[in-house]
Formats: sequence, structure tokens, C-alpha cells
Amino acid sequence: MKVILIPALALAALLNAGCASKTERPTQDWPLAAQKAETAADHEQLAKHYDEIAQTFQASADEERRMLTEYQRRPYRYGKRIKDLRARSTALVRDAEAAAKDNREMADFHRQMASELH
Repeated sequence: MKVILIPALALAALLNAGCASKTERPTQDWPLAAQKAETAADHEQLAKHYDEIAQTFQASADEERRMLTEYQRRPYRYGKRIKDLRARSTALVRDAEAAAKDNREMADFHRQMASELH
């Protein structure tokens, strides 16, 4: 029994060590960072963050718009689901564009704050 247990424990330790060696990038607590932003650099960092989020939402809206165009070009492919697909895509485009706009406004706000602190 001990002969089997020792190699099994050694293998488990090696596998565990391999998992522990992964370096994960720490996540930023953005709401807290926004509350504690005091310097121009803090606000510039927040503006960059909001710009990145806006780009992500805009890319999602663009992709969903391409899908909506496809649905409208070939409605026969989707049968009875076409009305639901169109409605869903339209709503997703609208929501993603609104989120992108909101994040661009937040980025502009933080840029303005940064310029006032310079």
C-alpha cells in the first residue's frame, strides 16, 4: 500500500505545483478605483478603461448588426424563428450601442477630470 501511495502523492504534488505556477493578471476593482481617483493619472487610466469597454460593446453591436443583415437577406433559412431572431438582434444592437455610448461618455468625463487636475 505504501508503495502505491508515495508515487501517487508525488504525482499529485507535481500536478498541483503546475497549476499554482500560472500567473494570473490581477483584476482591477474599477468601481473602487473610480471612487478613489484623485490624480490626473488615475482619471486617465479610468478613461482608457471605459474606452476599451466602449470598443468591446461597439464590436458586439457591429457583429450583431452583421447577423441581422444576414437574417434579413435570407429569411427563408430561419423559418418561423425569423421574427424572434430579428427582434433579438435589433434589441442587442440597440443595447450594445447604448452601452458603448454610456462608456464613451464616462471616458470623456474622466478625461475632463484629468485635464482639470493638470
